[in-house]
Amino acid sequence: MAKYNYITKECLFCDGTDAADHPILYKKNFMDEDLNADVFSARRTTEHFHYDMLKCKKTGLIFSRYILDDDALNELYKESVVTFGEQTEFIKRDYWQPIAGYVKKWKTKKALDIGCSNGFFLEVLKDNGYEEVYGVEPGEEPKKIARPDVRDNIHTGFYGPGLYPANSFDLITCFQTLDHLSDPLGMLKNMYENVKPGGNVYMIMHNTKALQAKLFGEKSPIIDVEHIYLFNKENLPKLCEKAGFKVVSVFDVKNGYPYSYWIRMSPLPLKKLWVGLFKAIGMYKKVLAINAGNMGIILEK
Repeated sequence: MAKYNYITKECLFCDGTDAADHPILYKKNFMDEDLNADVFSARRTTEHFHYDMLKCKKTGLIFSRYILDDDALNELYKESVVTFGEQTEFIKRDYWQPIAGYVKKWKTKKALDIGCSNGFFLEVLKDNGYEEVYGVEPGEEPKKIARPDVRDNIHTGFYGPGLYPANSFDLITCFQTLDHLSDPLGMLKNMYENVKPGGNVYMIMHNTKALQAKLFGEKSPIIDVEHIYLFNKENLPKLCEKAGFKVVSVFDVKNGYPYSYWIRMSPLPLKKLWVGLFKAIGMYKKVLAINAGNMGIILEK
């Protein structure tokens, strides 16, 4: 007997999911008993669990066909923990840099970060002139370790209709979250409602056409049970336009982390040997900045 209830997902761009135009890319490779809150914690070393994953021949959209229902996902994410503490300062820098020039021209009164974790980007926004910052995070533990001046404005739960009034925010940010959702179009439409006319949305997520995704295939960190819909730089703008947004820019995002992080997250064989080698040559804690497979998008209402 299955431990969880499953629901069926369709292609976001087609009427239905016929087998001819949506072949199975990777077959499901886990049992319900394999899943726990740790598997749904951010930036962990992936177990490479995934659902049946299909690929749309027309748009290149990669998506999971039969997924856990929202109740099950809510419970798993609620107990998830923050695992990227030592990378926080690197992430702050990498996520801020693409919009630093834009913010000089934007209104900076009120911002919302969806999937805000421990509020690290709320800190960045507040430190760079935003008067009011709000966050939404399903995990209970991240809020507890958030900086005191942003903690009280973090809502524990899921973002959805009715959580905030229409036309509330000058900026909405969302990092590595849209691809985790069972209804990304619904979320984009809700973001469109919540952002002010002339306001902006800034998102970062994985790019299925990036080199690492092509190189590692099923062993890529992006092929994961957390990811329900995976996008590229062509189909993501189309979905955003479907929600009503004007696309301002789509771009690659460079990430800079120590070699220790890259080794841990990559599907390299014999990792202990790689660790020993990089420690021996004094490179283990040196920072390497590369286009690791992430893309950003800036939208306007």
